[in-house]
Amino acid sequence: MTRVYVSQDSAALAVGAGGVADAFVAAGAQVVRTGSRGLFWLEPLVELDTPDGRIAYGPLKPADAAGVLATGGGAHPLRLGRLEDHPWVAGQTGVTFTRCGLVDPASIDDCRAHGGFAGLARAREIGPDATIAAVLDS
Repeated sequence: MTRVYVSQDSAALAVGAGGVADAFVAAGAQVVRTGSRGLFWLEPLVELDTPDGRIAYGPLKPADAAGVLATGGGAHPLRLGRLEDHPWVAGQTGVTFTRCGLVDPASIDDCRAHGGFAGLARAREIGPDATIAAVLDS
C-alpha cells in the first residue's frame, strides 16, 4: 500500500485537501495527514512515498488521486518531483518548522522516529541544574 502525505492545515483544507485525502483513501492509499510544507500556491499538495523518496504532486483535485497513485511516483502533468529539489524549497534553511510536512503531528511514534523528544531525554539525563546551565549558555 502506497503511503501518501497530505496537509491538514487550514490553508490546505480551505482549497480541498480533505477531499483529496479521501480520494486517495478510496483509491487504496494509506494517507498520513501532516502540516503544510509551505508551498500554499500548490495546495492541495500530496507526496507519494517511493523508493526514490517522497515525490510531490499539486495542486490536486479529488479526481486526480487515482491517476497520481497509479504512477507510483512517475510522470504526471502535476508532478513536481522531490520538494527538496524545488527551487523555492532548496534555497531555504529550516529551523523552527524543519519537520513540518514530514511528520504526522498526531503520532508520538512518528515524532520520536524523526528525533522528537531527544532534548527532553537529554535534559532528564543531565538533570535540572545542567539543563538550566545549557539553556543559559545557549
